[in-house]
Amino acid sequence: MLKGRTLKHEQALVDIAGKLHVDSPNTEMLKDYAKMQQPLDLLAVAAGNQYEDLQNTKTDLENTRADLAKTRDELSATKTELAAAQSKITELNDSLEKKEIELAEQKSKVDQLEQDKASLQIQIDDLNSQLVKSEEEMRDLQDQTATLEKIIKDMEIERGGKKLLPPGLTGKILAVNPDWNFVVLDIGSDVGVVPSAELIIHRADQLVGKVRVSSVQKNMSIAEVMSDWAQESVHEGDNVFF
Repeated sequence: MLKGRTLKHEQALVDIAGKLHVDSPNTEMLKDYAKMQQPLDLLAVAAGNQYEDLQNTKTDLENTRADLAKTRDELSATKTELAAAQSKITELNDSLEKKEIELAEQKSKVDQLEQDKASLQIQIDDLNSQLVKSEEEMRDLQDQTATLEKIIKDMEIERGGKKLLPPGLTGKILAVNPDWNFVVLDIGSDVGVVPSAELIIHRADQLVGKVRVSSVQKNMSIAEVMSDWAQESVHEGDNVFF
């Protein structure tokens, strides 16, 4: 029994030595009580070293697990940030598309405003041309007015140094008798018309001729058409003035 137990111990020590990756102990030394301590010490040292390595490995494994957990947390946070960044990118792309659409609309409006500006400039140029033309026509009318005023001044009928008619007197021809060469005026003594007074006949801005008053009533008078002043045929509705 003791021999069998000893053999089992020897075999167990050999197996342990193999697992500890050390040289198998000398079985003869294990059988010798005086020499068995040395191989046992070697196995104890190897076992201690192996245990220390195992503890270090365990610590490294725990550190590795902690680092792995931290890395997983960081990876999860990174994924969350990446998702948020992708969402932000999508939002920015949508905003960019809207801005591009708005920019295109604004550009279209600017183009339309440029066209309107060009059209308005053409209208302004036309109005300026019309204004210049109107100013020229006004100057012509002023010249004609000055000429008519001079004619009126030259044609003022004075008697004893006094004017026969009040300045600015105007009237209208009510009837024309071409056979007897006289006209009927719608003004008379109530506005200052006197016999022998001479008045200018005009139609719009056109000088037609001249008449000399021959007979005066309160609100009408008869005047003779002066043939030497005739420019046009006298018509009903023509105006007269002094």
